[in-house]
Amino acid sequence: IFSRDPLVLYIHDFVSQDEISYLLNASAGRFSPSLVWTGSSGEIDPLGRISESATLPPDPITDGIAQRAMRFRGWSGNNSPATTTQPLKTQRYGVGGFYTFHHDWDKTVVQGNRVATFMVYLVGNCTGGGTNFPELAWPDDERWCEVVDCDETRYEGVTFKPVAGNAVYWENMHLNGSFHLGVEHAALPVRSGEKVGLNIW
Repeated sequence: IFSRDPLVLYIHDFVSQDEISYLLNASAGRFSPSLVWTGSSGEIDPLGRISESATLPPDPITDGIAQRAMRFRGWSGNNSPATTTQPLKTQRYGVGGFYTFHHDWDKTVVQGNRVATFMVYLVGNCTGGGTNFPELAWPDDERWCEVVDCDETRYEGVTFKPVAGNAVYWENMHLNGSFHLGVEHAALPVRSGEKVGLNIW
């Protein structure tokens, strides 16, 4: 448990190396420029986001990962509107790739908002590229420096390193259903190398 309010958890080995290889192969040939979405409308915005996204089709592997996420969250997986996930999506960031500060919830969406987010790192062979939460408090325990960039001083808050196989989980809403402002986050610019992440909403 990294934070209780907002709830932010760090998960080691959420996906295996075999699953990472499968997801990367499944993403190959599917990548296209990432869009910035408002409701049902999306557009390319190089001032706010530079990356490539690939939506993965359902199959036994991707379905199994989605079910793992639902079980972790405590959902029953009965496919009711309250317990579904969006199709899995990978995000690829090359040098200069980033996604500016944003929330995963969308106030224009009436139904089907993103209650929780899994940010799963598939490739982290890069400098930069961390996931920054400006509103999170700095950890007291130095052991967090294994997965938190304790040398990052250019940004407020906390920056999680992109460690392949691991995941950051956070809840986007309060228990009463209102949006949590404290989970604003950004994909910081990749300075060298490449980062690939898997989003589960």
